[in-house]
Amino acid sequence: MRLESKVAIVTGAAHGIGAAIARELAREGAVVYGIDRDPHIDATCASIRQAQGQAFGCLLDITDRPKYAELVAGIAETQGRIDILVNNAAVVYYEDLLNSTLEHWREIQAVNLEAQYVACKLVAPYMIKGGWGRILNIASTQAIATEPTVGAYAASKGAIVSFTKSLAVELAPHGINANAIAPGCIHTRMSFVNGVDETTTEYFRTWYVEKRKIPLGRAGQPEEIARAAVFLVSDDASYITGHTLVADGGLTITF
Repeated sequence: MRLESKVAIVTGAAHGIGAAIARELAREGAVVYGIDRDPHIDATCASIRQAQGQAFGCLLDITDRPKYAELVAGIAETQGRIDILVNNAAVVYYEDLLNSTLEHWREIQAVNLEAQYVACKLVAPYMIKGGWGRILNIASTQAIATEPTVGAYAASKGAIVSFTKSLAVELAPHGINANAIAPGCIHTRMSFVNGVDETTTEYFRTWYVEKRKIPLGRAGQPEEIARAAVFLVSDDASYITGHTLVADGGLTITF
């Protein structure tokens, strides 16, 4: 119960990595508020409660800044504190530069990056008041080594890595640590491109598994990222800040 009595906010918590992080935080004793624009967030949090965890679903589009501010203020009023923020929500469009649109570029930056800034600005005062806080931003290995058709997504994730470093320096005097995780190929709904699960394709099996482009020879699971997240938001990582933990099965260390 490393997080007993802590109050946590997790965005993009209806499915995938966000849902797994919400479950792990609750299992470690945190009171979790899961935020998502997908109505499934209620079912996710209900399943956490059935497992004896404390979790509340919040249906919200995090690009709606006034409603986001209202929600955060309500959580702080109800719980008397906010200790942990996990900025996980993200969107992606797979399109090459010449066929991409400015509208998609702006949407990706609004969800993946701007909403993280807004959330940090909203929760930081409560963490400062409490003299303790953990901010965890979910980046991506696309911030380190990218590929075609994800330019806007890669740009947002690279910015998250830099933003996290700035947060760490600025908030350290207040007892707040800020870190990031850069997941590699994790089997979530984002693994599906044009209706096809990339991890089941012949290309994936040949290049990433058989030829060991991923040295561990498989895609990761959301729970594996969640366990790293618990470490970074707990006192076990008390002397770690400004760091981006790469969790990619070795993907970015190979040629």
